[in-house]
Amino acid sequence: MVRYQLAVAVSELEYARRLAEYVRDSPFGEQWQLTAFTNPASLIQFLKGGYAVDLIAAQPAILAAASPHLPAGVPVAAFVAAKGQYAQYDAELLQYQPLPELLQSLAALHGAVRSSADNASSEGGASVIAIGSASGGVGKTALALKLANTAAKHGCRVFYLTLERWSALEVWLGAEDQRVLPEGEGMSQLLYHLKAEPDKAGAWLSQHRKRHPALKADFILPCDNEEDRYSLLPADAAAMVELLRASRQYDLILIDLQDGIGEIELEICGQSSLVLWLVTDDPSIQRKTELAFGYAERRWKEDFQSLSRRIRLVVNRRIAPAGGDEAEGRPPDMFTIKLRNGSRSIAAALPEAAEGSPSPAAVAASPLYKAAVERLFQQLVSEGGIRIANR
Repeated sequence: MVRYQLAVAVSELEYARRLAEYVRDSPFGEQWQLTAFTNPASLIQFLKGGYAVDLIAAQPAILAAASPHLPAGVPVAAFVAAKGQYAQYDAELLQYQPLPELLQSLAALHGAVRSSADNASSEGGASVIAIGSASGGVGKTALALKLANTAAKHGCRVFYLTLERWSALEVWLGAEDQRVLPEGEGMSQLLYHLKAEPDKAGAWLSQHRKRHPALKADFILPCDNEEDRYSLLPADAAAMVELLRASRQYDLILIDLQDGIGEIELEICGQSSLVLWLVTDDPSIQRKTELAFGYAERRWKEDFQSLSRRIRLVVNRRIAPAGGDEAEGRPPDMFTIKLRNGSRSIAAALPEAAEGSPSPAAVAASPLYKAAVERLFQQLVSEGGIRIANR
């Protein structure tokens, strides 16, 4: 994975050492490589050497000395004791603040500058993949989390967003129980900012998103007020996805949908590059899928038909005999979902996840499941549903 290059210059050796150790041992280090300097001369020599650098953060005195050598187009942050004196730089950041908050502010600055630079380009931006099913318990979350982890291992910056009404995210990720969320955390607060203070929503997201070290993906905690999720409108869900996409900080946004098909699911599928729809080898699940798609065709007519081309059916919990088509990840020909405008063949076959505790480690423990998701990932890349960024 290609990492961004962060150059930091401070006069305090101990501060530089602590910052370097924190970056090395934290999830931030998966996306950033830190080069630290403790005097202007060493920073100037580095800049004159033409080394790649994506972001510079330094004390004002060091920045002033290095000013003639600061590369154009690279964002510069000044480490300050109090804000308001160094507006000539892209940002003023309090040097002595908790390191997680400091690093998130640096990442947000870099993302904002990249977004401005990319706005004129028709290319780029995050791929959005929604994962749905006609009923619960078919493996949506397991697939979403494993696909997130697989994409991250291929160098993608991934955000996992759950839109389930009853989310058990803390069970899967070990996140805080949403019943005791810290003040200001969770999707309820993000929705508030999107509605009441939309200009501050991006900053809120940068500060309050979580990072899961095993998955190597970002996420936010679910709504702490159940009514916020129940009253969620399609426009609200779309605004969250657009905020993530516009941040330019992610290559892939994976959305874990509520089971079934409603207005929100239709809206999100319309925003998505591809939609993975899970079925199983249980005839009742296949029938529910046919009924759900039939309902969507009748209710939304052309709107659903136009986006149905993005749907890829994935069969889960199908363990084939050794040497069979399914063992190689090839779709079993006998599996189709019949719709009025034709049949949808299965895009991929996944074996059942390993038995055990429902955790990222347990899901990833099955070699067959891991290999099947890897094949699915490569198929999505080949179809253009996922773009592996060249950074």
